[in-house]
Amino acid sequence: MKSGSGDDPFAETDADPEPEADDQQEEGMDVETEPTEVETSTQPDIPYKFRRDSVKQDRKQRPIFIRPEVEERESTFLRNLEDEVGEDVYKTDALEAALVVAMDNPDLVAEKLRDWGYDWEQSTASR
Repeated sequence: MKSGSGDDPFAETDADPEPEADDQQEEGMDVETEPTEVETSTQPDIPYKFRRDSVKQDRKQRPIFIRPEVEERESTFLRNLEDEVGEDVYKTDALEAALVVAMDNPDLVAEKLRDWGYDWEQSTASR
C-alpha cells in the first residue's frame, strides 16, 4: 500500500529501532538533568529593566506635588544620572530609584527635612 496522508502516524513499524534498556535511559537522564540544575542555580536573576514589557509594568501611579525649584532640577538630575550610568534612563526609573535610595537612607532625608524646617522648634528651644 502506498504511504499517504491517510496513514496512521503513530502506528508501529518494523523499521523502528529497539528502545534502550531502562537503566541506560536513566543514566542518560541523570547526566542530562544534573548540568541543567547546576546551570540554573548559577545563572544570575534577570534585572528588572529587562524583565518588563514597559516602564510602567508592575507600577502604581502615585501623585506627587513638587515645588517649581525642585521641578527645575529634574532635567539636570536626569542628565547627570545618565552620565553616571552611561546610558539613557527613563524618568520613571530614575525617580523611583531616588525614592528607594531615600528610603534606604532616612538620615539623609531627615537632614533635608530639617533644612526645610522640621524639628525647628525643638532645635531652637534647646538653645
